[in-house]
Amino acid sequence: MADIKTLLKDARKLIDEKDYKGAQECCKNILRKDKQNYFGLVLLGKSLQDSEQAPLAYQKAIASKPDHPLAWQGLANYYERKENTSDKTKLFGIYNEMLNLQMEEEKSIEIIIKLGQLGCELKSIEALSIIANFLLKDNVLSLNKAAEKQFMDLLKSNITVDDENIPVILKSLHKMYSEDPNDSLEILLCKVIIRKSDFASAVEEIINLKFFPNNVLLRDWLCKQLCSKYAEDMSFSGFQIENHIDTISEGIMNSKYPSLLRSMLCYDKGLYLEAYKQCVPLINYQEADITEATFVIKCTIMLKKWSVTQKLASNFLTKVKDEKFATTLKRFLILSLTKQQKWKQAISHAQEIPIESLDNLELASLAECCIEAGEPADHIMNHLVSTEYYKQLQALLLLKQNKYDQVIELLEGSAEGSLHIFYLGKAYWELKQYDKCIIYLLKAAKLNPDHADTFLYLGHFYHHHKSDLQKAKKCYEKAQSINPINMTIAKSLSEIYVKLQQRDDDFELLNSLAKSSSNIEPWVNFRLGLHYSNRREWENAILNFRNVIKLNQNDTTAFECLADAYYSRGSYTSALRAYNKVMSLDQSKSAHCLTRIGLIYSLLTQYEEAVSTFEKVFVIDPYSFLALKGIAETWMRIAKKKVEAKIFGTARDCAQHAIDYITKALSKQNQFLCFWRLLADNLMFITKLPNKYAFVNMPVLSKESGNNFEISKKEKLEIFPQAIACYSHIAKQNQQVSSYDLASAYLAFYNENKKIVNCHISFNLTLNCIKERPTLWRNWNLLGKICLAIKKYEIAQHCFIKALLVTRKWSVAKIWCNLGTLYLKLKLYKLSNYCFSRGQSALPSHPQSWIGQALIAEAIREEEAMDLFRHASRLGYHPESALGYADWVCRTLKNNKYKENSESKYEIEGLFAIPYAIDLVEWYCNFESSDPCAYNILGILQERFGLIRSAIQSYEKAFEYASDDKKNITLLNIGRILVRMEKYDEAIKIYKAITEASLESTTGLAFALFKNNLYEESYSVYDTALHWLSNSEAEKADLLVAMAGIVYMHKGADDAKTILFHSIQVSHKKPTPHSLFAICSLGLIQSDQGLSKLALSELRKYERESRYGYDIGFLKSYISVCEDNMGQAIKLLSDCLHDHPSNALLWFCMAQYCLKATNTKAKVASCCAQKALSSAHHGEFDCNFGKILASASIAEHLAGDKNKALLLAKGGLHMYPNQAEIWAALLFSLLAHKVWSENKKWLLGATAHMRKSLNISRPLGRWLILMEKKLCK
Repeated sequence: MADIKTLLKDARKLIDEKDYKGAQECCKNILRKDKQNYFGLVLLGKSLQDSEQAPLAYQKAIASKPDHPLAWQGLANYYERKENTSDKTKLFGIYNEMLNLQMEEEKSIEIIIKLGQLGCELKSIEALSIIANFLLKDNVLSLNKAAEKQFMDLLKSNITVDDENIPVILKSLHKMYSEDPNDSLEILLCKVIIRKSDFASAVEEIINLKFFPNNVLLRDWLCKQLCSKYAEDMSFSGFQIENHIDTISEGIMNSKYPSLLRSMLCYDKGLYLEAYKQCVPLINYQEADITEATFVIKCTIMLKKWSVTQKLASNFLTKVKDEKFATTLKRFLILSLTKQQKWKQAISHAQEIPIESLDNLELASLAECCIEAGEPADHIMNHLVSTEYYKQLQALLLLKQNKYDQVIELLEGSAEGSLHIFYLGKAYWELKQYDKCIIYLLKAAKLNPDHADTFLYLGHFYHHHKSDLQKAKKCYEKAQSINPINMTIAKSLSEIYVKLQQRDDDFELLNSLAKSSSNIEPWVNFRLGLHYSNRREWENAILNFRNVIKLNQNDTTAFECLADAYYSRGSYTSALRAYNKVMSLDQSKSAHCLTRIGLIYSLLTQYEEAVSTFEKVFVIDPYSFLALKGIAETWMRIAKKKVEAKIFGTARDCAQHAIDYITKALSKQNQFLCFWRLLADNLMFITKLPNKYAFVNMPVLSKESGNNFEISKKEKLEIFPQAIACYSHIAKQNQQVSSYDLASAYLAFYNENKKIVNCHISFNLTLNCIKERPTLWRNWNLLGKICLAIKKYEIAQHCFIKALLVTRKWSVAKIWCNLGTLYLKLKLYKLSNYCFSRGQSALPSHPQSWIGQALIAEAIREEEAMDLFRHASRLGYHPESALGYADWVCRTLKNNKYKENSESKYEIEGLFAIPYAIDLVEWYCNFESSDPCAYNILGILQERFGLIRSAIQSYEKAFEYASDDKKNITLLNIGRILVRMEKYDEAIKIYKAITEASLESTTGLAFALFKNNLYEESYSVYDTALHWLSNSEAEKADLLVAMAGIVYMHKGADDAKTILFHSIQVSHKKPTPHSLFAICSLGLIQSDQGLSKLALSELRKYERESRYGYDIGFLKSYISVCEDNMGQAIKLLSDCLHDHPSNALLWFCMAQYCLKATNTKAKVASCCAQKALSSAHHGEFDCNFGKILASASIAEHLAGDKNKALLLAKGGLHMYPNQAEIWAALLFSLLAHKVWSENKKWLLGATAHMRKSLNISRPLGRWLILMEKKLCK
């Protein structure tokens, strides 16, 4: 024994020293002595290290002492060092045995950990079973904790378990759950249960667990497992999901997998569309989840949405990580491409899958793709020789090669399937053996009612051979329902729908094709565009036509339709480009395109281009009806524009052009009612022009076509019957008793010739219109106007109110105005005002509403009438507002005190009332050319505005049309104008022609005689007026002043003074200012300052009156000027300027005084002159603007600002080139400039112009002589 112990010590020592061979010899010596020595065998195994004999040594040791752990540990260490799986698998049994031995706790924990880690690494069910059995024992707590941890890790590593091991695992889990219940253990427990081979019973077992209803995560997990199972097997493996779906998804119905599970339930019931709709929003398209991706793709397959299938498969292929699933997605992709007949793409993707891995059906599909694509398919068909697909593919190949006889030979007598029979039917169809064809096609349809091509050819048979469109439609619809993306089927069905005029069905078909297919064929877009055009959905029509053009840039028909769609939408610029493109592609369509282009130019108001374009059409086709209609409408638009601009003659010429083109069209073909309507409208348009333009040159149109028409001129009253005849013809052709236009024409005819028969005809026609269309407002409105004309006011009121009840909002204003006019005629002002105000609120731009209120204002509130008439005139021309406004302007002007009222002054001057009123009355006179009152008003306004020659023409026309009792008024106005024009002889004749003497006519005659130097006659006429025609003291005093002036010029100052004193005696209470002015002036002339000062003292009464401010101020200051006291004169004039600071004449006089002062106040003079200009522009003063500007220029020159002086002179010369003073000021300024002083030739030319062409005073003439002498030196 002592020797064995020594040897054991030596062996351990040698092993520690890594002398394994020595240790082996030592161990062998021990075993020679004791073959069953346990430690010797253990040490021997240890010394053998990784040798294959080492396990044998450990096993002998274990056999000798199986309960001793040392040999087990050595054996475990040996296998732990191995790398191959077979050796590592032996560790599970070793670890199992070791766990049954009595060992230290730490050592047992180490073994458990090693067992768990090795089991996770090798996915070993044995390790899971060992630990599960271990947990069922009564172990120390620490060992249980370690075992539980490893057990959980093993369960989470997705180890495949079988029914044999599941009970043990479940027992362990139940034990663990009983000790520590938690959600994770519940889910693990269910994960193990669901791995049972009987899936249905496993799921029911899970549902029956006590904790199942309360664990939301568990139920969501179960939904996911059910979804995965269904996506994999496309069934629930016998599990009755409908009975448990509510229990499983309770409380989590909005979660992803419960919703997806319900979608799968719909799929399982065959509700593929509903399943697809439910699952689409649940899918994560950014990740290739096998369950989600598989299910949604299969939904699209069942729905035959092959384009969607293609998109989904392509999308998930870019994100998939699992190679096996990637292959599945490729198969889906190939299937979708094949069904879409994208043969080459399908072949390309099929090359990514090994041909050996494809089943027979997939090989047959691939071979079909190759045949359809025209590529070799023999290498694929060789794999299918022994299958049923081989003969089908041969037949398809022969069909593609047009070898129809060989197809029949191959398949004749064969009853292998419906596809064989279809190929036979197709072959007979191509051979035009229709009797045999229909037999085989019907047989094929009976055998396989889901084959689309069979029903396609049946449709062809009924469509093209039998011409039975209804049967053909049914066949095509059946084929379409089977294969909704086949374009051949869709095109055939669309053609049938078109022939049967089932437009809605055709639209739905094409729309579904556009939505379901990614690559839409051009014919689909084109026909959709036509449908959208018919539906007036121009945006969609344009989109579809553009899609066609993208694929074919030279498709003229598509371009033409696109252009028409642009035109109809109102995109005229785009339409122009499209029509020009059509003409560049196909010259034969130039006529249509040019016609459309002309219409576009007309709509864009480019009328010259429109007319020239239509003329180009007539070169191609002289009788193009569309072009004739277009150019006629264009000329009418031009005519209406000319009327708006009040160019009536040109408007008539344009309307004449339109009528010429219309009659040309009617001479060729007279059945087109649109031309009759255009002709009638044009004729009615001409009747609304002024009388001198209301005529037309046209032939008498007959019902028979012909080219020989005699042109005749028709005046206004002759035009109406022609228009009525046109409207009657239209009504007759439309099988109508009457029409609104016809009734309106008769009413217009009545308004023109006042024959009541026309009004009665219009009344009866309108009644018929109301019977036909009682809800049309314009019929009631027209009837109301007729009743108003024939004074049936109660019926008119009823008609207008009825029109209001049936009208639309945009047309209400007209009716309210008509009703208001009725009440105004009946002097019911409150009701009338209410109606007009309602019309204003409905359409504020309708002028008749404002005119009505202006007429009411004239009756009850005069101060507002002028504003209302002006506003109505600005909204649009109307004779009532034009004459009304002009009348109120004249009324305001007649009151000379209007300037004292700021509002009245602004209405006249600020709003340019006079020129605006002149325009309005001139327009009025164009229409009412024989109205003397209008011409008289026009003359007054023109005279007030300074248009003297125009005024006398207006007065002459007023005299021509005036009645005898009004002629004297016009003669009085003519005489006054002739005096202003210095035509005194003519004025005298006019005044003498006045039949009834008056103060105005007599004084006018006297003044004309005075101006004509006939002083005695003038004095005699004044004397007659004084004794017989003057009615007041002021009139007599003023007449005496006039007579005094004549006496002064004829007899001398003494007699004149006597008469002037007599004028003061006549008006003894308050001498008139004109008498005092005359006396003061006489005193200044005779140097009788006492007489002048006496008159000025009396004039103080009038100092505050602005109209006498200048005269008084000048006379007061001129006395000081006569005394050579210019300073006092300036002071007196300044006092007057304080009283009248806006008097331009006083400022100009001040400027003259400042220039004449001894110490010339030039700068002050310039300021005063410019102030005079400013005041003159803002007030009515009889100022000579040229003289004022000349004074300002000279003043600036004298003040030293020569540049400003020159600028003022130049500006004045541009404004008043006939004013001699401004020329003088310019020459005076130029002489100071060296450059101009050297240009003597121009300066001398200017002086010569002044002498020859201008009226210069003597002082100015002398100055010119001096300047010329200076320049000639």
